Amino acid sequence: MVSLVDGVLLAALVGTNACVLPLYLKLKRLDRAQAEYGQAVAASGHALASASEAVRNFTGEGRAVLEALSAKIDEAKATIDALEAGQRVVAPDRPVAERSGR
Repeated sequence: MVSLVDGVLLAALVGTNACVLPLYLKLKRLDRAQAEYGQAVAASGHALASASEAVRNFTGEGRAVLEALSAKIDEAKATIDALEAGQRVVAPDRPVAERSGR
């Protein structure tokens, strides 16, 4: 009788192991997938931080370029005004269009 009970218990143990082993393997795969997902999320966070820094730099550089361009436009307007004033002094009786050669 004892060996019959031992046989039933051994069969139950083997059956339990047969069910637990696939679950254990699935949990291992899930753990690896979760680790890869965590790495992907971390990499995405770093990429977003880099993109944010690039936008900040671009905005700052764009502002500097815009200010420099505005200064050059003002300088060009002043030069044009000075040239037109000089042409008026040279030939005050002719219209500006004739003085410029148009």
